[in-house]
Amino acid sequence: MGVSASKERATFSIAADIKSRLEDEVPKSERSRFVEKAIDQALRAVAVTRLKRMLDELPRNSSPKSESTTDFLRAQRMKWDGRPLDVLRGSKE
Repeated sequence: MGVSASKERATFSIAADIKSRLEDEVPKSERSRFVEKAIDQALRAVAVTRLKRMLDELPRNSSPKSESTTDFLRAQRMKWDGRPLDVLRGSKE
């Protein structure tokens, strides 16, 4: 959400009572910025929840004792992204 970010018009429906509260509480000139910020915060919360769930679902005791947590998570991310692990480890597996 930067100052120079291009803006696009979005059309969606919200409950009448929420729209009324928005109009009562936020000046017309600030509504787009207010809604944009609220959506951004909500999407960040979704991403945090997804990350926490993903971390909870990581396999237990699946990495060698010598492997750092950072290396383990990096390797997991590469697996999830479908990238070959030899890129990370510098070898063919």
